[in-house]
Amino acid sequence: MAKRTAEAKVKLAGERPLAAITRRSAMRLALLAGLMSAHDVTAQEAPAEPPLATIPVDPSTTEAQAPMASSDEPAQIAEIVVTAQKRQQSLQDVPVSVTALGGDFIKETGAADLADASLYIPNVRVDADDLGSPQLFIRGFGTNAFNPSFESSVGFVQDEIYYGRPGYFTESMFDVERVEVLRGPQGTLFGKNTIAGVFNVTTKGPSDVFTADGRYQYGSNNSHRVEAGAGGMLNDWFGMRVSGLYRSEDGQLYNSFLDRDEEKLEQKAARGKLRFLLSDSVTTDVLIQGSETKAPFWPYQLYKLDADTRTYLSGFDPNIEDNPKDFQTEFNTPGFIEKGSETLGVRTQWDIGELGGLRNAQSVLMLAGSRFYIDQLNELDVSPADIASLDNHEDHKQFSAELRFSADADSLFGLGQKVEFVGGVFWYDSNYVLDASIQAGKDIASYLLTQDFFQLAGIAPGSVPGLQLPGLPILGSIIGPLLGPDYYQFDYEQDVSSYAAFGQMTWYLTDHWAITPGIRINRESKTVDASGTQHCPRRADTACIMAALLGANDYPSADQRRPLKRSETDVSPKIVLQYFGDNGINLFTSYTRGYKSGGFNALSYTGEDLEFKPEKAQTYELGAKTTFFDRTLRFNATLYHTRFEDLQVLALQGVITNVSNAAVATSKGLEADFMWITPFTPLRIMGSFGLLDASYDRYPEAPAPVRNPQTGALQLGATQDLGGRRIAFAPRQTATLTPTLDFPLFFGLGGQLAGDVIYQGDQYTDVDLDPNTHVPAYTLYNARLIVSNAEQTWSLAVGGTNLADKRVLNQVADASFFPGTYFAQQAAGRQLFAALSLRF
Repeated sequence: MAKRTAEAKVKLAGERPLAAITRRSAMRLALLAGLMSAHDVTAQEAPAEPPLATIPVDPSTTEAQAPMASSDEPAQIAEIVVTAQKRQQSLQDVPVSVTALGGDFIKETGAADLADASLYIPNVRVDADDLGSPQLFIRGFGTNAFNPSFESSVGFVQDEIYYGRPGYFTESMFDVERVEVLRGPQGTLFGKNTIAGVFNVTTKGPSDVFTADGRYQYGSNNSHRVEAGAGGMLNDWFGMRVSGLYRSEDGQLYNSFLDRDEEKLEQKAARGKLRFLLSDSVTTDVLIQGSETKAPFWPYQLYKLDADTRTYLSGFDPNIEDNPKDFQTEFNTPGFIEKGSETLGVRTQWDIGELGGLRNAQSVLMLAGSRFYIDQLNELDVSPADIASLDNHEDHKQFSAELRFSADADSLFGLGQKVEFVGGVFWYDSNYVLDASIQAGKDIASYLLTQDFFQLAGIAPGSVPGLQLPGLPILGSIIGPLLGPDYYQFDYEQDVSSYAAFGQMTWYLTDHWAITPGIRINRESKTVDASGTQHCPRRADTACIMAALLGANDYPSADQRRPLKRSETDVSPKIVLQYFGDNGINLFTSYTRGYKSGGFNALSYTGEDLEFKPEKAQTYELGAKTTFFDRTLRFNATLYHTRFEDLQVLALQGVITNVSNAAVATSKGLEADFMWITPFTPLRIMGSFGLLDASYDRYPEAPAPVRNPQTGALQLGATQDLGGRRIAFAPRQTATLTPTLDFPLFFGLGGQLAGDVIYQGDQYTDVDLDPNTHVPAYTLYNARLIVSNAEQTWSLAVGGTNLADKRVLNQVADASFFPGTYFAQQAAGRQLFAALSLRF
């Protein structure tokens, strides 16, 4: 009987908590209460469960992985165990479109972060070059995090802790056990703001015996990466694992004006995991981790300078250029970003065992608190002229508590067969503070005499006689000190409280059929205090220069100054029907509803139209999880159709940031991945592909390109109807192919040769679908060679990514102060690396 092969292998596991904020004292009291409650639990002896036969986390892992090992057993694809439904299950039994990458595989590819790892996942796109505001897209939907009031459409969960700011995604990635990417709405078990999907990361914990491992990697552009971890059970009641990371690199982008590397990076992180076996059935895990990142900021280049802008900027740097693919830029502000986080979590698990008519009963209490901060200064004009800069400071605190209960039953009131269910409640509380200002530079006076300024101000050429001359650097040097400090200040504080109850049950009707209903009821409230203020010495007499340039005014007025509030209640249901075949073919079909909360614009210049509505999605999926040929071929595929209503969008046009809901959008397509152990056993091939058709059904007042694509004429502030047009950041095709060959070497050594072919389809990188923001399709080639001893206690790897040195633009967007010119951000070129790994 082919029924649920992992049923006898799976132990119940924990579920991710949602995060929240409180004051330090509240966090300490809650964590202490969790520990004390664990001691007070009346422990019940849990019945012995069969151990997991395998818990591989690397999709390329097979029984034939060590080429020097001999075995009479035929090679088979090992089972991948995931926690996509808050319990350990075989990947093949989970009715979700999910891709799992093992930590070892991620290391072997030379990936430095989750953005690099995402290249191997179909229908997923990540742009993490802006460390403070990474952009994540799944199936074409995501969030431009430049406006901090936007919450991510893609959830980020690590070690069962939900992190509420997009910037957590670029925190240090190290000592990883596996990364699961769940595509489509995951609101039932993972809560709000997972409307597009979830990155679910699990890091290594204490092992049954003491182990240690370390890796040093050196690569192009003076990149260094040192990663190590050690730990295990030290006695019969206590264990621990400590790990750390140090990473540094110079990057490729060179600023010829400042003579410095603009992608230079230094990252430090540490993590400690403590495990207390308080009784035979109660386990408490304590997580402590911190991360710190420093880098210049930000890594952009000018692109498509028009004649007037080039003439103006050449007065500051005669070598000004606009080639976006030469890894060279010229701007004057020595910007920086410093970011980091501190997290403390306590997870207490009580394996109750038999409880009435229930089996494998288990309760989990997860408490977590985290702080995240950003301090940054960056150039806004990306030019050698000192026109404007952004001084930005963010502080986020969150606290979360989740209590859940799971168990199995032999039937549902005597009907059908086995029932598995999980249910619980959670609370999330957070506080976010933004202190940001757009500051006028010393060359703002000369900029006010340029055609670019006249265009932004709507002044027709020739209407101001004598002022159509290029600005001179000396003018700024003379007038700048007379103007004094001139800036526009944003102050924004947001408090979020969220409560939810959730439940999901899988009822096996027969040996072949199962149905899974689920629901989450969420209540959220937001309180926001937002203001915008202009500052300059002439404030009493006239408008400040920067405020006038931005079209900004003070808000709110004295009689309107009161907190902004909104409350939302959401019900997110799901229903899944599964079929378990006798021939290794499992099928599922599902309906899921997703939700992302609304909010208030944090970067408004006028205080008008601050509020935006929540977005909602309905997704239908039809999937297959299959294994063939005595488990030597695994092929999983999912067809999907998602309809978004009130899609939240951020449009950047010059210095203006528009926040709105874009009516209706639809995404439909296919994603698949496979693993094949070929008849020539040392060779295995894995791969994936995605087909994506994401478009606006209705978006009548969408921003139009700054220049008319047909005539080239400027059309600042124009709108267009994007109904029927494709969505930005949504390549129609993505694909990967990774062949791996194991072979023996001399002296008992073994070798592994692997390569990657990674294809990304064409896409637009700005909401307005400006043709100049279109990035053509491209293909990348990677390769690596690994040599190790028979015991696999050491290995030496050499490899490279983007071996053809393909020059690709990650993103192109309108330049802030130069209409018709663009900012371009370039993807990494060829990168070579060598790494030494040790295991004990």
